[in-house]
Amino acid sequence: MKRAFVLSGGGSLGAMQVGALRLLLEHNIIPDFVVGCSVGALNASFVATAPTLDEIEKAVGVWRRVTTERVYPGAKLRVLWRFLSGQDSLYDNRSFFEFLQENGCTPALTFGDLTGCRLYVTATHLRSGQLHVFGDNPHDRVLDALMASTALTPMHPPWEINGERYVDGGTVTPLPLRVALERGATEIYALHLHHPGKAPRTGRLHGVAAHINQAVSTMLRLQADHDLHLIETARRVRLHYLPLWTEDPVEPADFGHSAALIEQGYAQAAALIGRNDTGALIDAETPGRHRRQGWRFVTRHA
Repeated sequence: MKRAFVLSGGGSLGAMQVGALRLLLEHNIIPDFVVGCSVGALNASFVATAPTLDEIEKAVGVWRRVTTERVYPGAKLRVLWRFLSGQDSLYDNRSFFEFLQENGCTPALTFGDLTGCRLYVTATHLRSGQLHVFGDNPHDRVLDALMASTALTPMHPPWEINGERYVDGGTVTPLPLRVALERGATEIYALHLHHPGKAPRTGRLHGVAAHINQAVSTMLRLQADHDLHLIETARRVRLHYLPLWTEDPVEPADFGHSAALIEQGYAQAAALIGRNDTGALIDAETPGRHRRQGWRFVTRHA
């Protein structure tokens, strides 16, 4: 068996993944490798450093220290100036770059230096639009990979590495299950920051922001759906799908609720595992039959 954790993007809601990771490690569920996208890449890097409860507590500390100002610095007038002056993004990412270094991710750290387990981080190659995976090359720098994977357009500018520019990995897929599948995973724990039971928005949309949000939401849902379909049609792969969400109105750019979100993530993961909601088998003759029932499933075994 080759076990992988796959962590999606989701902004400030990524704190919920830390709670879920704590629950998994308490149950001695240890990965052979981890795959992370966007904020999920940050959380995955802690597991790859050491898949232990002590390391998760370090992640908890980082989430408690992070603030919206460190990730998205500048007053509204400065944001407006950046927009009107043709800057590449609404916010500068140098403060976030410094924050990661202050919390142990030095520029010299490579994927080959990580001894806990293998780490793979996804980003989108801006020029080609293709998914790029950092970590196959052990000489890739972890800090560069994290900055590339979290470069969410238009919030942060693209991150340049060796003359090439990269943006958020969620642009291609917010839940990169395909990366785990291609690297031989036979059991996958997917920590998806997504509300599986949330009804589609009804009624007429008003305003540019509402239309943009609806379009992006639809795109991300369909891309995650595609990767889930890849897994459910694969053989000899067991998938434990753990959707994590909050009913509270927390904006993805609001990092002031980390402590509460960590506890909610822990409780939701415990409830899912306790009820064995991730334990239904996909019917070999009718793949996808269970997926519309909340997406809590385990793929068929050969």
